[in-house]
Amino acid sequence: LTRRGVFEDVSFTIDAGEILGFSGLVGAGRTEIARTLFGVEPPEGGSVRLHGKDVMIRSARDAIRHGIGYLTEDRKLQGLFLSLSVRANIVSPSINRFITWPGILNDGEMIDYTTDMIKRFNVITPSQEQTVYYLSGGNQQKVLLGMWMGIEPTVLIVDEPTRGVDVGAKQEIYGHIYNLAERGAAVLLISSDLNEILGMSDRICIMRDGRIRKTLNASEATEELVISYALGAGEAVA
Repeated sequence: LTRRGVFEDVSFTIDAGEILGFSGLVGAGRTEIARTLFGVEPPEGGSVRLHGKDVMIRSARDAIRHGIGYLTEDRKLQGLFLSLSVRANIVSPSINRFITWPGILNDGEMIDYTTDMIKRFNVITPSQEQTVYYLSGGNQQKVLLGMWMGIEPTVLIVDEPTRGVDVGAKQEIYGHIYNLAERGAAVLLISSDLNEILGMSDRICIMRDGRIRKTLNASEATEELVISYALGAGEAVA
């Protein structure tokens, strides 16, 4: 994939059930790749293949149709509808599944589904009608995770998944990400927290200046090695 001036010739694979970490300094191009894969900022060159077939992703709608979900790095500005209820947020990506007749939504199914997601992700909220704005950061992030379960994601991109949440919520979110991978989802993890990347990833792609400079297996990755490639002290492009 290429977007001139942002990233160039970025090529990688991710398997079902794998957590692939993306590490690098601010401005390396990690979030921009995520936005391109989700169709928000289409590439100028390259292709995306799912299950061995080329797919055209030119919008978020295309991405969702192909089973790609995206937890953005800024849940307040880009991820959640802060003025809407917990239920409205959770059902939003998969709203079509609740349509029983043109223009008619099945409220009962939406309520039941939201109840399941609140329990599954341990969202602390007084009710489904609670405005998401008033939830804690950790609970907002868990609502964001619950949002994407309705599309049964083949690929889930998680960008800074634990930024701004407390330690307890962080451990819960890690557990949910592991569970998704165990259920067969391919998880692309972007994080500035090196311990998070090292602790969760099966493999790690290290970016610098819009290119993947090295891909390491978890067994060989160390903090020093990842930093060296991120700074340009490691080998040439891998």
